[in-house]
Amino acid sequence: MSDYANARVCIVDSEDCGAQVGIRVRRTFMVLGLALILTMPAVVRAQSPQPLQSLPQSVPAQDNVLARVNGAEVRQSDVLRMLDQLPAEVRNMPQGQLFTLLIERAVDRVLVIEAARADGLANDPEIRARLKQAEDDLLWATFLERKVAEGMTDSRIRKAYDRLAGEAAEEEIKARHILLASEDEAKAIIRDLEGGADFQAIAREKSIGPSRETGGDLGFFNRGQMVPDFSDAAFTLDVGDYSKTPVKTQFGWHVILVEERRRAEVPSMPHAMPKIQQEVTRQVLTEVLGGLRKGAEIEIVGAGGGLQRPGQR
Repeated sequence: MSDYANARVCIVDSEDCGAQVGIRVRRTFMVLGLALILTMPAVVRAQSPQPLQSLPQSVPAQDNVLARVNGAEVRQSDVLRMLDQLPAEVRNMPQGQLFTLLIERAVDRVLVIEAARADGLANDPEIRARLKQAEDDLLWATFLERKVAEGMTDSRIRKAYDRLAGEAAEEEIKARHILLASEDEAKAIIRDLEGGADFQAIAREKSIGPSRETGGDLGFFNRGQMVPDFSDAAFTLDVGDYSKTPVKTQFGWHVILVEERRRAEVPSMPHAMPKIQQEVTRQVLTEVLGGLRKGAEIEIVGAGGGLQRPGQR
């Protein structure tokens, strides 16, 4: 796998009220600690251990022990995880003070966890249910992320790029149209244009399409972006020409004016990479989920009930 094949996909996008409360509690916990440390005598605050700016921002190769609490170890990786959870206003404080704060909060965390276990919270049904949900979310996200990473191969990336480059190299036209409800109305518009009427003015006055406000402007598009009957008619016109007979599609009857023609610039591989990764990700997820569904017994029950939170009427 090449360097540009290292792509990951964000799978989990859910609102967990309990998790949000937990985040607020952790932040409050940190800010309270900040208030405590800022009220320490200056001589105490000056005796700060190694500043955070000299610590790596990932789990270090040597995960040094920074403290022990009733035999439980607090390591560098624990402190770095707490650093990631801090609000920006706290991270901006002097690094030496921040390191002291994090050590103290890590010690407090160990003590709180020990007290919670002593109170039997580890076996509390609500805690067990939330742990199960967190485990399921992590398994779901990690499984799919790894499958996408495995599927982000050079050959897939190249095929996706070639397809995107091929689309970009297609001819595009910039056109306007006037959409009407009947063929007779469209023929009447064509007669007005032959008499010198302004296309944009008629589009604003008589078109029933959503582009009427912009004088029927459709911007640039290639053949595949419009329905076939419309594209076939539009791409036969020269720049400055309008259709001399009405063009029928499932949307109604069109009179089309072509204003420009161009060939789009083929994007470079790095420039196209975000779209390539999105496309390959969709392909891999479709294959993985399709394969899992093939061997599964699936029964949808209560599909007509709609979505409603508990307590809602």
